[in-house]
Amino acid sequence: MKVLFSAIGGTDPISNERDGSMLHICRVYRPDKVYLYLSKEMCQYHDKDDRYQRALTLLGQELGCSFQVEIIKDDKMEEVQIFDAFIDPFEKMLRDIRQKDQPTELLVNVSSGTPAMKSSLQMLSMLWNNIGAIQVSTPRKALNKHHEDKDDYDVEIQWMCDKDRTEEFENRCIRSDAKLLLDRIRIENIQKFIMEYDYEAAKMMAKTLSVEPSEKFQDCLDIAVARSRLDIKYINGNRKKYQLQEWFPIVQDREMKEYEYLLVMQTKLLKKRYADFIRDVTPIFYSLSEKVLEKSCGLRFSDIGEEKENGGWYLSLDKLQKQGIQIPARWTSHTNISSYVILEILSEKCQESDLLNLMENIRKVERKVRNLAAHQIIGVTAEWIEKRTGFAPLQIMNMMFELAAHAGVNISKKSRDIYQVMNQDLISML
Repeated sequence: MKVLFSAIGGTDPISNERDGSMLHICRVYRPDKVYLYLSKEMCQYHDKDDRYQRALTLLGQELGCSFQVEIIKDDKMEEVQIFDAFIDPFEKMLRDIRQKDQPTELLVNVSSGTPAMKSSLQMLSMLWNNIGAIQVSTPRKALNKHHEDKDDYDVEIQWMCDKDRTEEFENRCIRSDAKLLLDRIRIENIQKFIMEYDYEAAKMMAKTLSVEPSEKFQDCLDIAVARSRLDIKYINGNRKKYQLQEWFPIVQDREMKEYEYLLVMQTKLLKKRYADFIRDVTPIFYSLSEKVLEKSCGLRFSDIGEEKENGGWYLSLDKLQKQGIQIPARWTSHTNISSYVILEILSEKCQESDLLNLMENIRKVERKVRNLAAHQIIGVTAEWIEKRTGFAPLQIMNMMFELAAHAGVNISKKSRDIYQVMNQDLISML
């Protein structure tokens, strides 16, 4: 069954010696059933002479078919200019039609009625699947010159003068591609997700587009998703396909992992996910501290400890003695090599006061807020962090980049902002 839902407007059923929109759609598409929605004003004309059904009867006789017509009278609807007055009622009517008639094709007339009625139906056609929105252009392809006297209206005379019944007939129906308009809205949302570093959401939204985005965009968005997950293996397996050297200025194995980790940490800061941001301090602090120990003191973990089966390290008192490192009483052969232990060794062996001061400050952040945020249910805000550490979150991020430089991972200002470059590139591909 093919069903048409149409609001009725001032040019229905016939105007200016041509079909009105409702009648013209019926002439072209020949629906089995037609639902006519009438506001209070249109109800009065319907009650006066049944002009809408009468016109459909005449059309059916001429075409050799019949239209089953159902009138929906809304004789209390006077505020026909208000958009919100129609979106919910029309949605309910269309849902009832689907349930009652189970049409194989449901059409809506988006050229009859008030602008609020037309835009409501256009919006619903965008949001629902399998609804055909039909526009009908005026015969002049412009505003109609005049409207018939609706109070003194003779359907038979209008029918006799209707030029759409003659060889002058021109199909003025256009199937409105509302999906393209909806795509524009979705693309705007995809762009917002990308600028907010939410590549997972952008990918999900991209799958809803009626016109599939380019293969390059999809592949590069997948790389951005992998980047946000720190999936270095996927990145390295796919980044060369599109020559994305600018996106990845650091590609050496360990340095790349540390660089990408810092970038993800920075996005959490920019998104104000302070709890996640502050919890990220310990792993990168530990990794960079190991490199600082080797770079500043020439000591590797193997020079001061033994490796565990799980890949971690614990101190070797014998090796510490051989390196001439003083051993505090609390250190044993079961003491883990942590960033705190590394800092104590650096305090003894390293003469770089700026470096030691930097690491002391990061250790303070770790001690004052990171451990608390990681092990307690607590609200973490920028003010909470600064109050307890004396450092704003942005200062902490800057300290991590500074420590990376001491560790030999030199990250330029441009490289720090590479996500912005990636985001703009992704948007230009969309």
